[in-house]
Amino acid sequence: MSGGPEIPEHLRGALGGPADSAGVPWGGRELHPNPFAGDTGEADAGLLAALEAVAADPLDPQRHRAVLSALAGARLYAPVLPVVTESTVDERGLMHDNASDMAMVRLRSADGREATPAFTDIPSLTAWHPEARPVPIEAERLGAAAVEEGAQLVVVDPGRPHAFLLRRPALWSFLKQEQWMPAWADAAVAGALRGAAAGHPWIAGIGMGPGSRAVHAQGPEVRIEVRADAAPAPEELAALQRSLAADAVIAERIDSLALSAV
Repeated sequence: MSGGPEIPEHLRGALGGPADSAGVPWGGRELHPNPFAGDTGEADAGLLAALEAVAADPLDPQRHRAVLSALAGARLYAPVLPVVTESTVDERGLMHDNASDMAMVRLRSADGREATPAFTDIPSLTAWHPEARPVPIEAERLGAAAVEEGAQLVVVDPGRPHAFLLRRPALWSFLKQEQWMPAWADAAVAGALRGAAAGHPWIAGIGMGPGSRAVHAQGPEVRIEVRADAAPAPEELAALQRSLAADAVIAERIDSLALSAV
């Protein structure tokens, strides 16, 4: 018996060996098991429970931390869409797409920053964007890809009641496998705020808290309130903002803030 059909010439690589449909040789490749074989497309029960818990009580910092713990090693779905990479115009003035690629969907947050959406299950993704293709990916890989593409935020299950915004400090801590605490509940941030305020005699006191009731999903992360005996002048507030921006702990651990004087 023969050894099977001969591989067509156009599927052979540049070195003469068998190749895939793109002409890339098979030689030297390593085949690994599919980590998502048998995936049902359903949400991870532990991750979904953590997301629902923080949505029910967004002002509990431990529930925010529980989401990061549940994300470790979890499978998410990244929505990808075709993007035209090469096109031509014929003699009739009609445009033709000659080549395309698949790219992750990017969002723009209210403050102008880019955010990467991720979904816990396929139904949530297709309901959000029917034309997007769900690509399974580990949470860590999705976060790393978001950072490499310049996104500082990852939003999990956008459009769902339990949507969760993974802000810059949380995302970095997650990728580096470091302990994290929401800035508004972080004692080190509170100490840095007091230190920054000490250089401004007009400040009688300073405090902070969550940016809003919906801090888990949107808006500024931290609300800073400054108490003063008299309304501060614009230049005094500007000087305080410079002090806050210059503090390494504040700049590193607070994603975004709203400042008010009372």
